[in-house]
Amino acid sequence: MNLQQPTVGLLHPGAMGAAVGRQAALAARVLWLPDGRSTATADRATAAGLQPAQDLATLVHDADIVISLCPPQFADQVATEVLAAGFRRGLFVEANAITPERMTSIAEAFTQAGARLVDGSIIGPPPTEPGTTRLYLAGAPEDTATVVNLFTGSALEAVPISTQLGAASALKTAQAVFQKASRALAGLAHALADHYGVADALTEEGHRRSPPILAEPDYLPSVAARAWRWSPELAEAAAALRTAGLPDTMILGAKEILDAWSTYRDAPPDEVDVLFTRLRGEGAKLSE
Repeated sequence: MNLQQPTVGLLHPGAMGAAVGRQAALAARVLWLPDGRSTATADRATAAGLQPAQDLATLVHDADIVISLCPPQFADQVATEVLAAGFRRGLFVEANAITPERMTSIAEAFTQAGARLVDGSIIGPPPTEPGTTRLYLAGAPEDTATVVNLFTGSALEAVPISTQLGAASALKTAQAVFQKASRALAGLAHALADHYGVADALTEEGHRRSPPILAEPDYLPSVAARAWRWSPELAEAAAALRTAGLPDTMILGAKEILDAWSTYRDAPPDEVDVLFTRLRGEGAKLSE
């Protein structure tokens, strides 16, 4: 690997991926695959300083590191396509929000193909400034060190936590159980309070709590805009809970709330009342 200017392949530059790519581009040449991607994706990639690759085979041939950042339901497909395109010599960073078991399955496929892999998980918003976002890593020390070196000095802090593949995915899954579900539950709580005319009192009560999630009803449209991404993460979390012998009912219930809001992808309503009405509509269907 050329330590002075490694080549990174990024699959695929959504809001988080483009921000990660921008940080990687401080130390590397970063490629992305424009084939089949939207104009919005292309605009994000260009703004982040990413360079288009002709096709996947070219990207994986040139890349020293391939980072997979996609909706979790497509993680296995992306990994399979990368291997099928001939990726062998570099390092694959599986950075999607998937269960440890799915991570292990993907790792087994890479091991059988003679390819190297690091388990990664991102916690925090798209990185734009230091101290906000971490990329947790698990795997062989020499491999996690490669990723740490790539992002040293950037706004994305890469942190190795284990040599055991699956540990980073486990951390992300556990964090999602609270972070994603708590936001969804706050939406349900505010919808109920609104129905009974006590929304202001609930918000005030939220100010007395830490963290003040219930004090942020105005944040719910932002949740709705990301519900299409968060819902699959909660499906993964529910699977992990079942594997651990724990109940998944609460998480699946939160997933239903996000599913109800998934229609607002990238275009949330300005008023939270619209979100509450949507939830009431789903409740009416259940009572029929």
